[in-house]
Amino acid sequence: MRVVLVHGYLAAPAVLWPLARRLRKFDHEVEHFAYASTRGHLQDHAEALALHLAKTGEAAVVAHSLGGLVVHRALALERHLPVTDRIFIATPHRGCRAVRWTTTSPLGKVMGRAIRSAAQGEPLPAHPARTGVIFGTRDRTVRAEEADLAVAHDRLGLPFTHNELVWRPETAHAIRRFLAHGAFEEPLGLGPLRP
Repeated sequence: MRVVLVHGYLAAPAVLWPLARRLRKFDHEVEHFAYASTRGHLQDHAEALALHLAKTGEAAVVAHSLGGLVVHRALALERHLPVTDRIFIATPHRGCRAVRWTTTSPLGKVMGRAIRSAAQGEPLPAHPARTGVIFGTRDRTVRAEEADLAVAHDRLGLPFTHNELVWRPETAHAIRRFLAHGAFEEPLGLGPLRP
C-alpha cells in the first residue's frame, strides 16, 4: 500500500524518516509530502497536497500534528481524493491550548500563519476513508482530548510525548495494524502480523 506522510509544524520530512523506514519494512511504499509549515497559509498547503494526491493515485495518509489539519483542508477541497485511510498522530482536531497561548504572546507574530489554524482546530470533512487517531498520553503540546475525533474508526493512546510518537516503533506497528484491518489492536483469532 502507498502511504503519504505529512509532517507537522517546525518540521521537515526528515522528522518522519524513522516512521517511514519502519513502514517500508512492512512492505508499504512510503513517500513524504513537504510543505513550509512556518510560511504561507494552511489553505495553500492543503491545495498543494490535494493536487499531489489527485495526481499520484490511491494512498493512505498519515499525518502528524499540524500536518493533520493540512489533510483536513485538502479533503475538504476535493472530497473525491483517492485516500483509503487517514491516520492522525497528535493532530489538534479540536484546537490546541498551547498554540492559543503562544499565538497571543509576542512570539505569535513570528510563528507563521499556518500554525494559527491549530489554535482553533479544523472540522473533519466527510470522506469514506477509514479514520484512525493516535495520541500521546504524555503529550503536553496536543492533549488527548484535543486530538480526539468522535467519528474515528479507532483511537489509540501511547505513553509518549508529541514528537516521540513519530519516532517510536510502537506507532509504526499500530499504523501497520490499522492499514491491515482498520484497527490499532490485533483482531481476535488472527495472531500478530509479520513484517
